[in-house]
Amino acid sequence: MINDDLIQVVFTAEEKEIANQALRTLLEIITPKSPVLSNDDRRTYGSVSEQNKLKINKGRTYMGQFPELVPSFIDREEFERDYQARIGTEEMIMLAEDVLRKLTDMKIMLDYDNYQDVLAFYRSVRYSASEKVSNAVTVYNDMKQFFLRAASGKTETEA
Repeated sequence: MINDDLIQVVFTAEEKEIANQALRTLLEIITPKSPVLSNDDRRTYGSVSEQNKLKINKGRTYMGQFPELVPSFIDREEFERDYQARIGTEEMIMLAEDVLRKLTDMKIMLDYDNYQDVLAFYRSVRYSASEKVSNAVTVYNDMKQFFLRAASGKTETEA
């Protein structure tokens, strides 16, 4: 029985280098700007909910329309810089999450394909070892430690 190969992925050396360099470049850009928050800090500052984003957007609009109402202790230029940086950061997060999801999905499928092929290889080696084929006994004895018998008396590959 031939195993189904669910995904075929080949990255050229150049593609891998370009992708890794792009990620390194992103890290180089954001690392000096990004604080390192502890778990306590994350709980303290939390994240702004969608409802609160609406409040921020509405407040920003009104601060622009009615600058005379903005208290002197609020630096509107700093507020706007923070706002624009937040928008840019959110866009980067969405792209990064999309990349991460695609890479994770790709890895899941590649792992599955590899695991199915190794199971087939192990079954073949186990059979060859039972037939005393040269080298098969050695390979089988080394690999069987990874295929321990379950309580039912069957191996993982037989269940």
